[in-house]
Amino acid sequence: MPLPAYPRGMTRHPLVAVPDGMLGEENSTTVAPAARDAVAALVSTWEFKRRAGFETPAGAPMPELEGVLAKRVFGIRFAEPVRVVWADASGFGYETRPGHPIYGEESFRIDERGVFTARSVSRPSTWFWRMLAPALRRMQRSTHAEYVRIVQEAARAAEAETPR
Repeated sequence: MPLPAYPRGMTRHPLVAVPDGMLGEENSTTVAPAARDAVAALVSTWEFKRRAGFETPAGAPMPELEGVLAKRVFGIRFAEPVRVVWADASGFGYETRPGHPIYGEESFRIDERGVFTARSVSRPSTWFWRMLAPALRRMQRSTHAEYVRIVQEAARAAEAETPR
């Protein structure tokens, strides 16, 4: 069964439509103006993913950079090949590569109003992962909630450091 096509870079912007056969997910939080720059500095680097428990590629996220994200779940290391689709001072997005349990794209971005959004468009990548789809979705939702928590924590720390 062929994987559905999607516009590369589509998670950089609000999801208007999701390709057939894929699910979209958006989770957002707003940070205070005093914390916006600190959060932008965090979500435009791999440090953001490291705080969520992932091993990450070396260097900064740069368009076309290929690497492997990895995370241990129940003691098993899951390697997740990715390629960065876009990256700038507001965040970055990547697409999954063959060998990743999920097919699709994910991004992290803070806009000029201080709204951080973790966004994904995805589906299980193979028949094997499709059998585990409910568990994958739970893990994906949990990870997105963790991203929002990390941003809120970084925003609180930045606000605490801001002179009044």
